[in-house]
This record gives sequence, structure tokens and C-alpha cells, in this order.
Amino acid sequence: MGREAVAVARWRGEVEEVKALLESQEIILRGAIKTRLPRSGISMIAVEGDDLTLRSDGEPLVLELGAKEAAKWRDALGKPPPSLTSKLGVGPDSRAFVIGQTDDAELIGALAEAVCFSPSEASVLLAIIEGEADLISAFSIAMEQPKNLIWCVYQKGKGAHIGDTAVRAFMRERGYIDNKSCAVSTQLTATRYGRKERQD
Repeated sequence: MGREAVAVARWRGEVEEVKALLESQEIILRGAIKTRLPRSGISMIAVEGDDLTLRSDGEPLVLELGAKEAAKWRDALGKPPPSLTSKLGVGPDSRAFVIGQTDDAELIGALAEAVCFSPSEASVLLAIIEGEADLISAFSIAMEQPKNLIWCVYQKGKGAHIGDTAVRAFMRERGYIDNKSCAVSTQLTATRYGRKERQD
């Protein structure tokens, strides 16, 4: 999905300018109104003039997006969100070699038919990162498979042992560039890296 806009929002009696983000699993409002609205609770999506109108768990939300943009948001919200398997680009014909362990149910489900047991058989590497030691381990395996992309999966939020900035700095220092990111679950996020092409 990945749409974003600056809009006036009407939500729970407040009327404020916000930055609205349409993600695959939720609508996020930032600014004077801060909230996250899971897609699972969104209904009655419509365009009225310049406004996108909907209900989130029964409560009305209006976003003044302009008629053209409101129609794009309505159409995007009307489509089923892509599966995690699809977002990670894995499946029976595009298998992942998993580095590390996870108990995250959504990630385990997405990988159920997409795991191989040797890096040489993998279309993509997927590393569970809980600290720098995991990054070092993942990087050493990635170096043996330089043509493969690698997903780094780690915790969201301030409580994470290692965050996006640290993962990105580690990978970029070693010649890898981030080229895609996606939410994995309420607890995890993922960023995909590929080797930077040499210019000489």
C-alpha cells in the first residue's frame, strides 16, 4: 500500500491537520492527532466530495484528502492486504534459509512452506536479529552467498535490543544497501538488504 498524505482529520471530536499513512495492516495518524487504526476494524469506506470517510471499530473518521487522493485510498483499502509470504517474496519456489530462531507466530506461518536447510539452496536469506552477535553471524553466511538478498528481522520500538539504525549502519559499513522494508507482526519488522554494486 504505502500511501501517505497531509490531511485534516476529524476523529473523536477533534479536527486537526495530520500526516496520514496507509500501511498494509493499519492507518496511522501522526501530528496533532496520534492513533493507529487496524485494517481489521475498518468498515464503511467511502468518498464524499473531497473526503475519505470510514469507521474504525464503529467510530467515524474523516480525512480531507481531496477527491482524487480519497478515491485512491478507498480503492487501496478495498483490496485485501498482501500476505507476509508475498511481502517477503518467499514460497515453495523461492525458499528462505533462516538464520536464528523465532517464536513469532506470524513469521512462522509465513515461512511454513518456504524454508530450506542450506544457504546454497536459498533464494533469499532471513536473519532473526536480537543483537550484534546475530548480525555478525548473518553477515558471515551472507558473504558466502553474495548474490542473495538478506532480510534482517528484528523487534520494533524503543524496547528492542537492537534497532533499525544500528542494523542499517552495520550492513552499510559492509557494502549492503537496504532496498525494501515491511512489517512482520505487531512485534517485528524487517528490512531487506542487497550487496552494493561496485562502481569501479
